[in-house]
Amino acid sequence: MPIINAINMTTKIFKHGWGALVALLALSSASCSDDNVSSVLTPAITPSSIVFNLPEATRQLLYTDATGAECLPMIKGETLKLSYTLAPDSVTYKDVVWSSSSPAVASVDETGYLQAISGAGTGYSLVEVAPRGMYPGSGINATLKVVVSDELVRAQSITVSSSAEELYGGDTLHLSAAILPATSTYKTVKWSSSDEQVATVDAAGVLTAKEISSLSASVTVTATALDGSGVAGSKQLLVRRIVQPQDVSIAQNYSADNGYRCALNERGLTLTYTTTPSESTVSLLRWTSSDETVATVDNGEVTFKGFGEATITATCPSTGKSSTVRLSIPKGLVRETYHNKDHYSFYNASQSGNGTSTSHTWHDGYVTINTYTVNATTQRADIKCYDLPLWLHAGNYPFFAIKMDDVKDKGAGSRNINVDAVGTTESGTSYSALGGGNNKYTYSYKCSDGSRVFIYDLTKVAFGTGGLLPANEGAGFTIFQIKYADMKGLSSPISYNLYWVQTFKSLADVQNYITSEGLTYE
Repeated sequence: MPIINAINMTTKIFKHGWGALVALLALSSASCSDDNVSSVLTPAITPSSIVFNLPEATRQLLYTDATGAECLPMIKGETLKLSYTLAPDSVTYKDVVWSSSSPAVASVDETGYLQAISGAGTGYSLVEVAPRGMYPGSGINATLKVVVSDELVRAQSITVSSSAEELYGGDTLHLSAAILPATSTYKTVKWSSSDEQVATVDAAGVLTAKEISSLSASVTVTATALDGSGVAGSKQLLVRRIVQPQDVSIAQNYSADNGYRCALNERGLTLTYTTTPSESTVSLLRWTSSDETVATVDNGEVTFKGFGEATITATCPSTGKSSTVRLSIPKGLVRETYHNKDHYSFYNASQSGNGTSTSHTWHDGYVTINTYTVNATTQRADIKCYDLPLWLHAGNYPFFAIKMDDVKDKGAGSRNINVDAVGTTESGTSYSALGGGNNKYTYSYKCSDGSRVFIYDLTKVAFGTGGLLPANEGAGFTIFQIKYADMKGLSSPISYNLYWVQTFKSLADVQNYITSEGLTYE
């Protein structure tokens, strides 16, 4: 191919794009000899990527919407000169094509001059730049979702939140800023730190804690609106210095060696412990359980998994010193004393009728149950166990006891207490309906605080189905509901307090527990 023809064809490439280049290469291969063309044509370098170059002030405004698109908010009438970078730098053909999916919303000309036209209709336009001649779907393009508002909606409040309140040197923490109203034009904020010697925060709200010389230091992180309103929100965080624990000692108040037994229905417990030095970074302690089918542990928080024994160990990694506590979770022990707001097993069964419904209110040490109206003369409010199965063992803990108010003391002429329980022993025998009817409790104590303790002796009170529980194996109940029903002579809802539901080894243990609460009984 003569050189002049090659020059003419190159001109066509720049005019028509990469398709012409391919044609040129095919033509040269078919018509040129090895002797006179190799020095004229060189391989073309195609673009591998194209990205927008946005000034920092503009980049701060970018946010990602629910679809994953990168969005640029603009106000009607705003303009912006867009620029881009093609890679690699040595790309042969550098011409690009600009496009807008909705020119009535946002227009862009062949030089990258972007103008916000109107926020009406869809309110957004997809603005794209791509190398000229690249086939659709090549993925070699840069796209911005330009969201246009007809007028600026300023922020009225900003709330800063995080997943933690403190961190250690070197830790990072992602902060988020909630801007109200939700229709605010700008969805992002400017982040700042009150003390960059303590912690820094980047444009994305990622806080990085510094290594500090003091044991701890506070820092305030502020998120400021980008709309010129001056509206800001802040959050104070604590940065701590890492201090290696040299020794650790777990308190033995829950130790099986001291006679304490854990109840599976309690779900878990929080161990107390001390370290040397006292200001040690406790998160450095290594916690292990000897049997994770019985109990697991995470930073001193124990979660019960099953019956048996497990030894919990805390170890100082720098010295190897450790401390242990042995926990025992026996079959048949039930304990609900309402001292943990995040967990209680027994509460109201959520009944309703005749315009009223049951509800419960937690207090530290008891829960209040509100009744619902069955009819003009009858109220009802049952108690349901939600931690199922509930395990009973007539040999280990034969006394099932409930401490609650007696509604007879609140004006009821009569009431029925019934335990609706459905379960199966480990050997497969089915049991249901403790006592087989109403008011089948074995003992009832009137306590000095006005409450009553109703006690079922599982060695004496038989189930309606199955008879007496065996003394040599446990029974897991998938339904366990204390029906506090047929409160006669009450025309409107009342409330009663439920103080605890527990099992005991002996009647003497029940009595001792009552007196341990500072009460007398009769």
